[in-house]
Amino acid sequence: MELQATVTRRKINLYKSNFTGNTYLRHVTLCEMIESKLARFWCQKGAGKRGIHWCQWKLLCRSKDKGGLGFRNMAQFNISLLTKQGWRLLNYPNSLVAQVFKAKYFPEYSLLNSRLGNSCSYVWRSIWATKDTLEKELIWKVGTGLKISVTEDAWIPNYGNVRLRSSVGNLQFDKVADLIYGNEREWNRDLIVNTFPEDMTDLIFQIPLSLEPHEDFLAWKGESSGEFSVRSSYKLLQSFDPTAYAVQNIYRDFYRKLWHIDIPTKIKIFIWKISWNYITNRVNMAIRRLANSSMCPRCGGAAETLNHLFGECPVSMEMWRALTNLNVLTITNIEFGEWLTMVLTSLSLTQGRIFSVALWAIWGDRNSCVHEKTSKTGQQIASFMLRYLKELDGVRKETQKTANTKIEWSHPPGQEIKINFDGAFDKRSNFSASGVVVRDSRGRVLISSATIHKGVASAFTAEAVACRQATQIALEMNREVTIIEGDSLSVIKKCKNTTQDKSQIGPFILDIHRMKLKGKSLKFEYISRSANNLAHLIATETLRRKQEIYLISRVPDYAAEQARNEIVREPD
Repeated sequence: MELQATVTRRKINLYKSNFTGNTYLRHVTLCEMIESKLARFWCQKGAGKRGIHWCQWKLLCRSKDKGGLGFRNMAQFNISLLTKQGWRLLNYPNSLVAQVFKAKYFPEYSLLNSRLGNSCSYVWRSIWATKDTLEKELIWKVGTGLKISVTEDAWIPNYGNVRLRSSVGNLQFDKVADLIYGNEREWNRDLIVNTFPEDMTDLIFQIPLSLEPHEDFLAWKGESSGEFSVRSSYKLLQSFDPTAYAVQNIYRDFYRKLWHIDIPTKIKIFIWKISWNYITNRVNMAIRRLANSSMCPRCGGAAETLNHLFGECPVSMEMWRALTNLNVLTITNIEFGEWLTMVLTSLSLTQGRIFSVALWAIWGDRNSCVHEKTSKTGQQIASFMLRYLKELDGVRKETQKTANTKIEWSHPPGQEIKINFDGAFDKRSNFSASGVVVRDSRGRVLISSATIHKGVASAFTAEAVACRQATQIALEMNREVTIIEGDSLSVIKKCKNTTQDKSQIGPFILDIHRMKLKGKSLKFEYISRSANNLAHLIATETLRRKQEIYLISRVPDYAAEQARNEIVREPD
């Protein structure tokens, strides 16, 4: 009962902490006190038993690929939570809270141009403190371009110098709207090429424009969805931390591979500990005056350094020789940390899995020798770890899905028609191709179409462009019920969702939503790639051949066999 009460109190305190972290800017001393409690809990050996604090809390707060464990820096996390409130004030100006703050603190300005003022509330002071974080990650999404300043606002994605004050000379225009042909809804290519550097013009041409103009709006650069997240805000603050340092690529590769290996988390954390020499071997304990001897408890032949424990000890060497598919003892005369990094990064994920479990098994045998006075031979340790891996494989096979049946294209019911689309993308040239196939309930091809597009930013954008083309064809055909199918789940979800999309494909989704209002009945459905082979074939071949098509009642010759295979109706 006492333990349950303690856990309950901790949960209540956590909820209170999250609430105040969302609303108020915590004092640095309070954040340090919370971190001290967390560090003590993490390092303790058991309830009420003190443990060794191997490193400062800020080192544990580094991201996992930079050598940390991804714990939260409470001060930065507090600011990230508060930044969310600032984001809400920007995006929901008609809410009661936003109207109250605007009337009291920035009646003539926007939040980003507001001033702190005198005699302001602690809540407003806390939200205002996050303004710089907001400004760093906000970017304008181009609609009409009337609200966006060419030089003062951030509006070009993936451009290092976010604002263009120093990148361009004196301009004869100020708004992004001057760079757009209003009627055609296309970029003024001649004006842009003659005004901006080449690297900048390529990025501008990749900014999509909707077929019909819409209001400019702000989005969050840190997420592909364009919506704010506390996670991305926290990562931004970490990147600006002056106490952080860059990790060499080989160590970053080591940690990335470690956290991707399919082994229990306790083994990953153990490997992380030995990579930093954070374990209680005899040498480390003697340095801290917690042990009288530094000799190896298994062989007694040398000091128990990490090199000796995991490599030079006769028991460990026997185990490594028993694992014939690993050859890890060839790298010698280097420190253990370098050896561990070099070996794990050079191995495949499967071999790295065996290697990591082997290190953990050596440490387990060493602890048995110290605390239980039992020992195993190297051959026995190798047999134990191989049995352990076999048990893990058995658990994984039981939990994973075994049904991998191939899904094939199905005919639309009744008088409905089905339109399949797919996009192919060439990253080198930023070209894409849209493949669209229209078929009736008997599987007969009504229309096959393929179009090439320039200045496409990504494969994700290519799928959205293809979906818009499929929707345009559906609108032109004007059938009672039309099913539009694609194998991009994200695009299909966005087409079904009626809220404003702030991602890089937002203009295409907006066009699709507007077309839906004009059509009779358009239904968007997701299918697997195996059921979308015909549209996929047309898209990829069009991109390869650089030939656009628009055919009635047939498909190109290279796709005829695939169309015949799919026309056969499945048995009822």
